[in-house]
Amino acid sequence: MNSLATQNSLIPLLCRNAGQVLVAVALGAPIATALAHDDAAAVPPVPALQLGLSLALADVHALQALPSQRLEGYLLQGDAGVDRRASRWEHGVLAAGWRLHPQWAAYAAVGQHDADTTHVEAAWVRYDLASAHGGLGVNVQLGRAQPQLGPVMTKAGHLERFSLMPLAKRLAFDGDRQDEGIQMGAQHQGSDWTGTLNAGLWRGQLFPGSQGARPAPSLHLGVARGRWQGDFFAMAFRPDGRGALVQGDSGVHTHNAPDCSSLVVGVVCFAGRTRVMGSSVQWDDHDWNVTVQGAYWLRNDQGTLRSVNGVAAHSAHYRGGWVQTAWQPHADWELGWRSERISARLALDGAGASWLAQEARLSVTAPVRRDTILLRWQALPYASISAQFGREVHNSHTVNFSVLRLVLQGDWRVKADAPQ
Repeated sequence: MNSLATQNSLIPLLCRNAGQVLVAVALGAPIATALAHDDAAAVPPVPALQLGLSLALADVHALQALPSQRLEGYLLQGDAGVDRRASRWEHGVLAAGWRLHPQWAAYAAVGQHDADTTHVEAAWVRYDLASAHGGLGVNVQLGRAQPQLGPVMTKAGHLERFSLMPLAKRLAFDGDRQDEGIQMGAQHQGSDWTGTLNAGLWRGQLFPGSQGARPAPSLHLGVARGRWQGDFFAMAFRPDGRGALVQGDSGVHTHNAPDCSSLVVGVVCFAGRTRVMGSSVQWDDHDWNVTVQGAYWLRNDQGTLRSVNGVAAHSAHYRGGWVQTAWQPHADWELGWRSERISARLALDGAGASWLAQEARLSVTAPVRRDTILLRWQALPYASISAQFGREVHNSHTVNFSVLRLVLQGDWRVKADAPQ
């Protein structure tokens, strides 16, 4: 690992993006925000308009491509993945949250990852209704959003402490999941605990779904009591021809799955059922300023895998998770550590099974591990700088990496007159 090379390559980057940095500082000056991006927190609790800008610049240094770039042996979309060593622009989000009325809210966010094109991350309206007794609140949200997973799993990989997307989240959703649909929620506030229930119905046409698939239902349960927070979620998909490239050496990266309306050379197609589940727990000790988190994810595929060369019954059980801890010895400094692991158990049965396994590169499936340590400095209320050092191991292949990262986040609120 060469932290000096990382630092020298990031400084010119900051100079080239000076205008964007100044905009972020200008927006961040009035109100400081938390490190992790949160759609709900971006909508003010009283009638007002709130604008937000989040910007993350990161320089990833490694002598070789990280195994997580392609995740060889795991059936995702099969493309070459993102080489984070070549992209200093990690993530940028411009957002607006508007509380139109005590019961009506709207939110929209436009973002860009790495060298991807700009895309709409969120665009929704929500109706909130609180109980007359104050103990129960319900809401209905319609539009483009993330299915509720709980704070640990929803925020992971999205402008949070660590720069690299968690392996388990890549395996389940190929990163952050934004989809169009309707989501209903209820929250009960007890004397010393809070319970949350969310149920949604989404288009389900993004990975691990497919174009033309049936709508995908989601369910989330969360309980918080004292220092503890626990969450569980589940989603079900019915992909009817989910494509994956098997000739990814071209270096092409895309978020669009290959078309399976007709079989073509270099593409394998899955049809059947996919279930994604996850659970997480978080413990906070405010006396010692310590936070401990753990998350566990499952993705199960059951159906048929086919290509121009054959067809076979296919079942796959993917699992993974992480544990992490963060400690603030000082208000402006934080030490962190995260350990991750993913694995898979795959089966193909049929006349074309052996050829499909070779074609889809499933014969090299092996656990992937990543361990990362973090030192973060909150230089300003809206600006943090961190150094991260870690390693990834896949199939006895080890790659060390380092990351130098700058995160700028800020909100600017415009008050509005109370509705008549």
